[in-house]
Amino acid sequence: MFFAPHPPSLARGDWPKAWLSGDCFKAADARGQEIYHTNVMMSLADTFAVICLEAIPDETERELVVKTLTQTHKEIVPISRAQMNAFAGNMLTVQGHSGEKLLVLSQQAYESLGEDQVMRLSAHARLLPIPLYTIERSGGGSARCMMAEIFLPALAH
Repeated sequence: MFFAPHPPSLARGDWPKAWLSGDCFKAADARGQEIYHTNVMMSLADTFAVICLEAIPDETERELVVKTLTQTHKEIVPISRAQMNAFAGNMLTVQGHSGEKLLVLSQQAYESLGEDQVMRLSAHARLLPIPLYTIERSGGGSARCMMAEIFLPALAH
């Protein structure tokens, strides 16, 4: 769970569970201002997590986040504050009709990633960078903010 001025709702009513378990953290930018949404600083997928650990100022909370991600078998791909500011935390994994996993991210986010990060992410999904400069400049969001996740049950054939 993430504490912010406008905390995101958790699917399936997990908010009370997260609150009671203590799996909560605060995140801040380089000036110490609270980050308004987890989409700014992290992207969670089924097998990996892109996260700006520097944005979690409390060491205990940061360690808890790392422990939770590790226990849920997610490869942690850390990003820097500069990469976070280039929207590298604002990406989304989607699955095409063929079953191929695609990691949708902005061109700016892609260009901020290092070679090792690109290689690690490519092991999980095909990266699909899209030029979103106007959206990022004027709207304050990026790829993930423009998309919604829909988890449909598998169709019987």
